[in-house]
Amino acid sequence: MANHDYLHWSQGMGFIAKAEPVVLQLYSETLQKFRLAALGHGPVQPPDAERERVAAYFDPLPIWYEPFEGAQLESTRFPLSAVTQRPPFMYHAWGSQNAWLRQITARNFLYLHPDTAARHGLADDDWVHVDSHHGRITVQCRLAGNVQPDTVWTWNAIGKRRGAWKLSADAPESAKGFLLNHLISDVLPRNDYANADPVTGQAAWFDLRVAIHKAEAGEVSLPQFAPLDANPAPDSPLRYGAQFRKTGR
Repeated sequence: MANHDYLHWSQGMGFIAKAEPVVLQLYSETLQKFRLAALGHGPVQPPDAERERVAAYFDPLPIWYEPFEGAQLESTRFPLSAVTQRPPFMYHAWGSQNAWLRQITARNFLYLHPDTAARHGLADDDWVHVDSHHGRITVQCRLAGNVQPDTVWTWNAIGKRRGAWKLSADAPESAKGFLLNHLISDVLPRNDYANADPVTGQAAWFDLRVAIHKAEAGEVSLPQFAPLDANPAPDSPLRYGAQFRKTGR
C-alpha cells in the first residue's frame, strides 16, 4: 500500500490513477456516525423503527453475524448454502450472447461435493429438487470436489427464458439452464425486512439456504415459462429490448 516504486510503476501502466498510498480503513468513521445517531447523538436521527437495526449493524469495525435468512430458518430444514458465480467469459460479451462464448458454456449444473451427493444418493447428471423457503427449482447436478460439503453453487446468468436473446426454442440455455432467482425472496422469511445487506442495501444473494432431494429424471429444468414474444407490439416495453438486440447499440 505504500511501496513507492510499485505505486509509480502501477500509475505508469495505468493500473491506478495516482501514485499515492492505498489506505484501507479498518475503522470506518462514517459507519460510526450512523451508529452514534442511532444511539441518540446529533441533530439527524434515524426512524425509531430502524434505530436498533442501525445501532447493531453499522459497526465501525468488521463484525460477523448469522445471515438474516439463516437466522430465521431451521438449519435442519434448509441445511445447505446456495451461491452463484458469474461466468468470467460472459463478461467479454455481456449484451451479445456471443456464439463463440456459447461453445464454452451454454447451460449450467448444480455443483455439489461428492460427500453431499452420497448422502442424497446423487450422481453426475442426476436430477435434483432444490427447495428454499420461497420456491423450488428442478435441475441436473454435477459432483465437484472443490465445493464446500455444506454448499451448492452454480453459474449465474446462463439460464434464459425461452424466446429471450432470439435463441432457438430448444436452446440449452432455456431447456437445461436455470437461475437461482426463483429461490430467492425479496423479503426475509418473517416478512420483517428486505432480504438485503442492512448497510448497503445489496440483495443478499449469498445468504440463500436450501435443501436438496433427488428427483425423477426429466427433459428440461423447472420452472419453465411461456416463451417471450419475439415480435412485441410497438407499444410493448419489450420493443426497446428487441431493437437494442437488432441494432447492437
